[in-house]
Amino acid sequence: MKDLPVDLLRSFVTIAEVGSFSRAAEQLYRTQPALSLQIKRLEEMVGVKLLERTGRQVRVTEAGQVLLTYARRILDLHEEALARLSVVDTEGAVRVGVLEEVALGPLVDLLTKFGRLCTKIQIELVVATSWDLARAIRENRLGLAVANRAYATDETDIQPLWEEEYVWATHPDYDFLDEDPLPLILDPLDCPWNVRDRVLAALDAQGRAWRIVFSSLSLSAQQAAVRAGLGLGLLARSALTPDVRVLPPEAGLPAAPTAEIALYRAANATSPACERLAEFLLTHLQAAPGTTPLDTPFRSLTIGG
Repeated sequence: MKDLPVDLLRSFVTIAEVGSFSRAAEQLYRTQPALSLQIKRLEEMVGVKLLERTGRQVRVTEAGQVLLTYARRILDLHEEALARLSVVDTEGAVRVGVLEEVALGPLVDLLTKFGRLCTKIQIELVVATSWDLARAIRENRLGLAVANRAYATDETDIQPLWEEEYVWATHPDYDFLDEDPLPLILDPLDCPWNVRDRVLAALDAQGRAWRIVFSSLSLSAQQAAVRAGLGLGLLARSALTPDVRVLPPEAGLPAAPTAEIALYRAANATSPACERLAEFLLTHLQAAPGTTPLDTPFRSLTIGG
């Protein structure tokens, strides 16, 4: 029998614990098809069925329960070994910036775990917009940041992580599709991501009238506007709350964009503590090659703004 890759075991354990491929995909920052391929590969390696789908739920088979026990132990030991070896005698402080969409996901739990494993490294977490985080990185006010890649400049040191999917969302009691013009909740006009211009151009091409009823770079502000029933908003799927409704493609709205999320590193972020944290984040957050378009090898990148 072949060795069992840790990334496959991690995906298996996550799916088993949350009972859903879709929820596991959100936690692992993977796509559902990528997770399905990983589980298929793992089942082929062990020669038994590990998971069974019943509708939208996932059930762990008897053989899967056996592997689940060992997989958890393997992952715990793997994490502990890497953490202990990488931070022997390493101490210091790191300021880490995180965009709101990511802060609402499992990243905060991941940083908390790093803090427990690496007790000599102090972490200060700053939650802000990608715009503010990118500026703070350029000004060396943050050591690391997880933010939208679109805000990087030619000199920015970034490493790709994953693609964040966005969806059209609205108040559960309204869809606004019959309104003319369509009330929209979008980023401001001067947002470097430029999704606003693309969406509005697509609506113009469809011949649909629109009006901006609310604009903000803040995710929480946009979420509040959607929950209040002000209009249609573009929200990160991983940051959706139960009190909003996602509109399907059949609604006829322009295709929702995806955001390329990257790890930013400041020019002066060269301390051992910062290096250890960057390695930890890349290990846990960078998509496995082939699962998303962001399968660029680990290296510094320079891209246009």
